[in-house]
Amino acid sequence: MFDVGFQEIVLIGIIALLVIGPERLPSVARSVGLWVGKVQRFVAGVKTDIRNELQTDELRGLLNSQEDQIRELKETLTETRNEFARTASMASDSLSEGMSSAVDQVRSAAETVKDGAASPADQSVKPAEVSADERADDIEAGSSTDSGAQATPAAASPAPDAEPDGGTESSSGNSSAADSGKSA
Repeated sequence: MFDVGFQEIVLIGIIALLVIGPERLPSVARSVGLWVGKVQRFVAGVKTDIRNELQTDELRGLLNSQEDQIRELKETLTETRNEFARTASMASDSLSEGMSSAVDQVRSAAETVKDGAASPADQSVKPAEVSADERADDIEAGSSTDSGAQATPAAASPAPDAEPDGGTESSSGNSSAADSGKSA
């Protein structure tokens, strides 16, 4: 505050001794000391208050920035939640559309099968099935002569380019099991 050195203090003491006198000088010095102490405590209190206010302002600024960040996070969370809900809704709609189109396709296929079963084309299919049974019987008859040949499941069923009379395939007892499955 004030730059007071030793010489200035001695000068002030001599002037006080001359003006106040030697009898009242100790009580005045005591009063001045108390006042100086009070001033120093007041200045220290003001400095502390200013420092606290600065810290409070810094804390307020920090608090405001944290509140801004929280607000931004809430907005981001809300946007993400809304986007997720939109995406889920779109996926649900797409899934239900896909499911309804699949159900429609299955229904139309079922109707086609029902219509095809009632049509005369079904009668032409039956002789082919009978001829397949006859082919299996022919294959069985051929397998009794060939005891070393093993039949595969593909050999038990007629090949698309095989002749109607049974072809050249041979099989063992596996074809009779296939025949019993077909006749059932």
